[in-house]
Amino acid sequence: RYDMILQSAGRRPNGHKIGADKAGVIVQENGFIPVDAQMRTNVPHIFAIGDIVGQPMLAHKAVHEAHVAAEVIAGELQGNQELASSAFNARVIPSVAYTDPEVAWVGLTEDQAKAQGIKVKKGLFPWSASGRAIANGRDEGVTKLLFDDSPEAHGHGKILGGGIVGTHAGDMIGEIALAIEMGADAVDIGKTIHPHPTLGESIGMAAEVAHGSCTDVPPARK
Repeated sequence: RYDMILQSAGRRPNGHKIGADKAGVIVQENGFIPVDAQMRTNVPHIFAIGDIVGQPMLAHKAVHEAHVAAEVIAGELQGNQELASSAFNARVIPSVAYTDPEVAWVGLTEDQAKAQGIKVKKGLFPWSASGRAIANGRDEGVTKLLFDDSPEAHGHGKILGGGIVGTHAGDMIGEIALAIEMGADAVDIGKTIHPHPTLGESIGMAAEVAHGSCTDVPPARK
């Protein structure tokens, strides 16, 4: 039983309400403030980070944007070219839906890869084959990895993206993000020894599925 439900959905950028235009900063019609890769606005000494600069509106994205802006400012003040050349790359930003079960993803999805004309190889590992998930009584999850399967990859395509559905998915998605950042392929991930029994080893198993070397998935019933 309950007395009231508070429903809150969506956010609106408030670029037109903070007086940015009075400082000469361009504010788009939708309220966002455009910035370059160094988080610099059209006014060279004014920087912007976070939700106000656009999607995705995530705290961990904003933190990294702030790091970049601070490094650029410090580098210019100190004459440190390495810091001054810092830039933000939005290619690998993990997202998590804190539902039950959790849903987490990073990098390209299958639909995005298809739209870009990229052929992918998929590695899908069902948690019904995970000892830890079974022991936890939560084996309804799945871990999926996508690898570049273009002819140029010669069977050793780098990981392009991945998604996890299951308990603690948000705690594990960082490994996939790191794999994308490091340019890992299915062999790199599959040969990385994961502790057993853990949910995290499903990432290694998914890579093995993509590579065709997984021995932990039971054959399909005929």
